[in-house]
Amino acid sequence: MSEELNGSVEDAGSSVTDWKASLDESLRSDPSLADIKDVSGLAKSYIHAQKMVGRDKVAIPQEGATPDEWAAFYDRLGRPSQYEINKADIKLPENIQVNEATEKAMLDIFHQAGLTNAQANAIYNGYMQQLVGDVEGAGRAREEQQAEWHAQLQKDFGKAFDQQVDLAQRAAKEFGGEDFLKWLDQSGMGDNPMFVKMFAKIGKGMSESTADTGNGTSSFALTPEAARQEIARLQRDPTFMKQYSSTEIYGHNEAIAKMQSLFQFAYPDMDPQ
Repeated sequence: MSEELNGSVEDAGSSVTDWKASLDESLRSDPSLADIKDVSGLAKSYIHAQKMVGRDKVAIPQEGATPDEWAAFYDRLGRPSQYEINKADIKLPENIQVNEATEKAMLDIFHQAGLTNAQANAIYNGYMQQLVGDVEGAGRAREEQQAEWHAQLQKDFGKAFDQQVDLAQRAAKEFGGEDFLKWLDQSGMGDNPMFVKMFAKIGKGMSESTADTGNGTSSFALTPEAARQEIARLQRDPTFMKQYSSTEIYGHNEAIAKMQSLFQFAYPDMDPQ
């Protein structure tokens, strides 16, 4: 009896091994077959796997598919009927406002493209972050440009800077009005040297036309360029140069003072001796 039992156990053990014997050696030792005792178990495992394949399968519409077929496809992929955009991480500058009509149009495009809620959020937030970066970059560029223009005007106007800017502002207000001044400020063109110099000349002309010039003197500060031109003119004037160079001639002190004043305007960065 014991011999028969032992024989049955040996036959069962060998049957587990025998069904794998016909397999290639690389397949025979695969861990996924370790718990499969016989061919029947292998068949059951295969059938179960086949049933699992395609359970959530979504067929891609073929060429010529109708809009309804594409809509059904997108819905199966997870397209929501309405998007929920998470704006918690979006921090727009105060000067940027999201246009509701534009946002709605954007979300409609997302829906037509079949985006999931996660995809729509990724694109929406990515676009807003890019927009913020562009605006901040433009702001920095504008500040750098204005600083460069300011430095250029200070160099060109020298000691006459404040006076020339005041003349420009008065002329711009007189000829353009408040709306024009507002545009100059908002656009940044109010700091453009071309505009400032043009309106400063207009303002100077306006002031000179109403000023009392009976004493032959001008109350305007000179720009470095204008002062250098005046110095060159006086140096070509024999009468003035005699007064300037000779202590014996009447008007010598006045000529010295005038030339010193002109040099201060012409070379404002030089330390007075």
